[in-house]
Amino acid sequence: MAETMVVPMDYVVLKSKIGKGFPYMKADEWKSWVLVYSPILLKAVLPIEMFRNWISFVDACRQLVKPSITFSDIDDGHKFLQEFCTECQRIYTPTILTCNMHLHLHLHETICDFGQVYGYWLFGFEQYNGLLKNVNTNRKDSFEVTYMNSFVQDTFKGDFVHATLTCPSQVPFLPLLAKLTATAQPSTSKNTITFPQHPFRLSAFIQAYSNPSLPVLGNEPLPPSAFPLHIEPPSAMSDVDYPHLLDYYKVAYCMPNLEGYQHPSSPFSFVNNQIIKLKSINLLGQVYKGCKYASGRSSFVQSLFLGSQGNNRLAYTGQIQYLCLHSFTPPVDNTELQTRVVYQNKHVFVFVKWFQIEHDRSRDLESVDICSADFIACNFECILPVH
Repeated sequence: MAETMVVPMDYVVLKSKIGKGFPYMKADEWKSWVLVYSPILLKAVLPIEMFRNWISFVDACRQLVKPSITFSDIDDGHKFLQEFCTECQRIYTPTILTCNMHLHLHLHETICDFGQVYGYWLFGFEQYNGLLKNVNTNRKDSFEVTYMNSFVQDTFKGDFVHATLTCPSQVPFLPLLAKLTATAQPSTSKNTITFPQHPFRLSAFIQAYSNPSLPVLGNEPLPPSAFPLHIEPPSAMSDVDYPHLLDYYKVAYCMPNLEGYQHPSSPFSFVNNQIIKLKSINLLGQVYKGCKYASGRSSFVQSLFLGSQGNNRLAYTGQIQYLCLHSFTPPVDNTELQTRVVYQNKHVFVFVKWFQIEHDRSRDLESVDICSADFIACNFECILPVH
């Protein structure tokens, strides 16, 4: 069953080690096992009581290993770890419970002190059925100084950049900050593109995610990690997909009179069909690709849609068919746009086919959604803005 699973690009694919007792597993392999594989594979293997206990550990890891974490996430993760350790004490014999499990209950305070676990500690993944592997302390001591030096430097740079980004008067210094914090950048070529845009604001990015009432059109500033964009030669959008793009703009801009490119009555009121497909896009370290790249890895996504009442969000799972760049400027007689000094006409979209939702809730315990392998009929909601 593990061999049939498609794992995201930032997770390690496990091979034969599952059947060989997990020898010599690294932290990133434990991460894949805990978060991706085990909720699927262990349900038919473990007794239900042990499985429920293991899921408490999985739920804790889901909260605590996020690259961006809130205090609420930390509290939830701590609660799950408390439940996990308490149940381990009841289910298993005391002889197999090591003192290392005590470290679980200190993660709450260490994350509050030092930030996300990626910055300083990954050994929490080196665990199987609640038991931490014994880590060679001599090996660990040899690189503690290196970790601490790197941690202090990165923390200082991160704090400095964060303070500067919150101060609009410091915008002229952003190129300097980019050099200070950037890693090696890929070389530009004719197969890449970079275009001017308004400054990226992390606070606006988070606000758009957390507040579903804020409109997201697809022309919002992309994070610096997205550039340069790796592109394919310009092409015409297929006549099958184009009507959905046209309908998207009609809905997103509240302009039902927009026309198709075939028979426009005005050069300013139609949507052209010329696009530039992207090979991938990097959003704050998360890489997305179309289904024809990397055997489908990084093409499966889940997106939240507002329900009909506008007060609940429904999760749909789909597969990215392709990413594209499209230029569109609404007619200038739109009163809302007249107040804008510079309009960003380049929009970044993904064309997603959504899977049919099944009403099978048998895997709710382990937070596994079940959907049909069939796609629903395409409409304008297959055009998903990238932000």
